[in-house]
Amino acid sequence: MRLRQIEIFNAVYQTGSISEAARGLNVAQPTVSKILKHTEDGLGFLLFRRVRGRLVATSEANILFKETIPIYNQIAKLKSTAENLKNPEDGKIRIVSVAALSIEILPKLIQRYREKHPASQFIYQTEHFNNMMSTLREYDKELGFALNPPAEEGLRELTIAESELVCIYGKGEFDDYPDRLSLSDLVGYDYVSIEASGPMSDILDHRLNEEGISYSSKLIAQTYFVARSMVALGSGIAVVDKFTATSQKPENISYKGFNPPLKFSVKALHLADRPLSRASEKFLDFVKNNFSDNYP
Repeated sequence: MRLRQIEIFNAVYQTGSISEAARGLNVAQPTVSKILKHTEDGLGFLLFRRVRGRLVATSEANILFKETIPIYNQIAKLKSTAENLKNPEDGKIRIVSVAALSIEILPKLIQRYREKHPASQFIYQTEHFNNMMSTLREYDKELGFALNPPAEEGLRELTIAESELVCIYGKGEFDDYPDRLSLSDLVGYDYVSIEASGPMSDILDHRLNEEGISYSSKLIAQTYFVARSMVALGSGIAVVDKFTATSQKPENISYKGFNPPLKFSVKALHLADRPLSRASEKFLDFVKNNFSDNYP
């Protein structure tokens, strides 16, 4: 079956009517009838039988329909990608970031940029790191911002800033400790861990393995922000990025870094084989020049 035949077959299968299928596909009814008849002749069996004025799928058609679903989904994805590739200079700035940067810092930068460029339009999405990579590769978003992303083929990266992981706590647990903690200071406390936090968890895990330390956790949060909320409610302590620790911080939460620091980079990402639009390039320059002014 050719793609056009699959499209016609799916439309008739879902509507049970040649006229409705033609209307949905914006083609003439005789065209649908002709292609459907040609498809049945090529296959050597009927796809539909007319019952009380409606077309009812045969058992063979039911089997074929299940097989065409992934093909049809791939066609829809291809159309979406083609649409995303249109009008790269339309002035829209399509960005995606990990959640830690969406609590405060990127919204602040976007707002400051719009004050200078009120006609600019942003489409902003937050994702877990792996989903963020897919969003960029499928051309859904043009510019990404991530924390300590690993180098990936086909992606160009630009370092925006440096930051670190810190321990957040309540109830004054570490107020009497030095300004910086050691990882061993956290042993014995109720610890809120983070589930599948990607490249960031590798930094902490590597240091813990080096020092032979492990934390026991009965609370696992999906994001650093959720972990921070749990700490604010008295659930224990957590290790999060400094942006999450300082963005719109609840009054009962404090934080301290580690000695030696657990450092990471903030990077901008985009596809290497597709230059950024002028609008996105302009915003990226603004972020590079103003990022450090928007966090402690």
